[in-house]
Parts: sequence; structure tokens; C-alpha cells
Amino acid sequence: MRYSKVLRGLLAAMLAAAAGVAQAQQAGARLLVGYPAGGAPDAVARVFAEHLRQVAGIPVVVENRAGATGKLAIDAVQAAPADGQTLMVMPASSLLLTPMVLKSANYDAVRDFAPVSALAEYGFGVALGPAAQGATLAEFMAWAKGHADQANYATPGLGTPQHFLGAELARQGGTPLTHVPYRGGANAVTDVLGGQVAALITTEQLLVPYQAQGKLRAVLITSPQRNAKLPGVPTAREAGLPQLEAVDWFGLFVKAGTPADRLAEWQARADAVLASPAYRKAVADLGYALPGRPTAGLGPRLERERGQWSDRMRVSGFKATE
Repeated sequence: MRYSKVLRGLLAAMLAAAAGVAQAQQAGARLLVGYPAGGAPDAVARVFAEHLRQVAGIPVVVENRAGATGKLAIDAVQAAPADGQTLMVMPASSLLLTPMVLKSANYDAVRDFAPVSALAEYGFGVALGPAAQGATLAEFMAWAKGHADQANYATPGLGTPQHFLGAELARQGGTPLTHVPYRGGANAVTDVLGGQVAALITTEQLLVPYQAQGKLRAVLITSPQRNAKLPGVPTAREAGLPQLEAVDWFGLFVKAGTPADRLAEWQARADAVLASPAYRKAVADLGYALPGRPTAGLGPRLERERGQWSDRMRVSGFKATE
């Protein structure tokens, strides 16, 4: 009888200790974002973190490590233990392109990181400002051929997806278009609206309010299907430019080498969050689409998209910088 009580006491103590460790691990989980607070990656990360707490009871601290196109957050994840306690939200294109365009980026996107889940998806769009002529992409390209000194497009910067999509548009259309890179998207929008630059390449959701207000004329999107908020804008495939089809995604990543059971645990949590109607509404309100299979097949998808962005960079003639 005495032995049974002692055994029960030891078992209870062990369970309490295990629960305490699990709770400590959960409380110590960090979600790094390589961009400033208030930006798109930060907004998605915070929506996910909030609904993770609501759906799974898991508290996660969101930390902004802004700088170097997300590289500061990437470096922090690389330096952390592979224990599943340090995660990162990053646009997949940024994770893939950074080591291609920056020689100082000492990582391999596929080898060094394990994708947990796609949290939200989005495409890109081409829009015309007051300095450009034409109501359609074909009309703009025809105008551009006769106005080479004015035919240019603004993007958030060198080595971005928008940069390479613009170069591909010029190549496919047989029309030279001058790239005007900015340090971020806000100044690019301002100058296109002000007539300093003819066209803008940005994400689809950022085009929606300007299209609705008549300030910009969206002429193409890169998503496979039309955007419900831009119903009159053709897809790249509809425009006869299937090479411009591109969908980017905000991914949840951990360091490669994270134990399989920890990775599976985070995937199950992410699946539960993405199945939540509240999360789905919050993401839609931000202007993004929900991935169909958020945690399935992400490794091959990352590999495939790395090849696509690499090809676009190569044919653009862009060379990696320091």
C-alpha cells in the first residue's frame, strides 16, 4: 500500500515536470519576421500568432528582425538550436532569391530550412499610372515601343520578384522597359501616381484600392485565376504570357534538422489554425488567398520555385551583388 502511494506520487511528479517543460517550451517559442512592424509579412505573422493562441493555446512571441531583405531574421534562425522553438515567417520568394542576388547570403534556402506551412498566398500585378498610355497591357506595350525614353516600371528594389517579372515582361513583349528600383514599395507607388514613372509592378492586394479609386490602371495579374477584387484584369495566361504566371506565399519555416516529431507538431498546429474560419476571414481581409494544402508538398514546391526564380534572374542578365 505504502509502495503504491510512493509510486503514484512519483508518477504525478513526473507528469507535472513534463507538463512544466512543455509549457516552458511553448512559452519560449519565437516567431521571427525579417521586416518592419506594420508591413505585410508582419501582419500575416501576427494574425497567425493570435489565432495559434486562440485555436491551439500556444503563445508565440513575434519578433521583428528587420533589415537586409529579411536576412537578419534568416541569420537568427540559422544561429538558433534546431529544436522547433525558433520559427520564421518569410515570403518564399525572398528566402529563395536572397542567396541568388546577395553574395553575402551564406545559406541554401532548401537545404538549411524546413517549411512548416504556407500561411497565405498572393500574386503580382502590373498597373499603369498617368504617365503611361493605354487601357490594356497590349496598348501599353505598343505605346512603349514608340516611347522608349518614357517606358519604365517601378518596383520595391533590385533583385525582387517584381524586378524579374518586369524584365520577363519586357523580354516576352519584345519591348525594352527600363527598371526603376526603389527602396521599398511606398516610394515606388508615390512616383507612379505622380507621373514620374509609367508603370508599377507590385502585389495584387496593393493594387486593389488604387484600381477602385481610378488612380492606377491594372492591366495584368500573375495569379492563375482572376482576382475577385480585380475582376476585369486578365491573368498572365489569358494575356498570352504564361511565363509571367507566379504565386508567392508567406511561409512558416524552422531550421533544418528540427526533430521530425517537433516539425509534425507544428504542422498539425498550423493545419488547425488555417482551418479556423476566423483565421481565414482575417487573411482574406488582408487581401490574401488561402493555400489549398498548407502543409503538404512544400519541400518540392520550394525546390521548383527556386528553379523558376533562378531562370528569371538568369535571363534578366542581373548579376549578384555584395
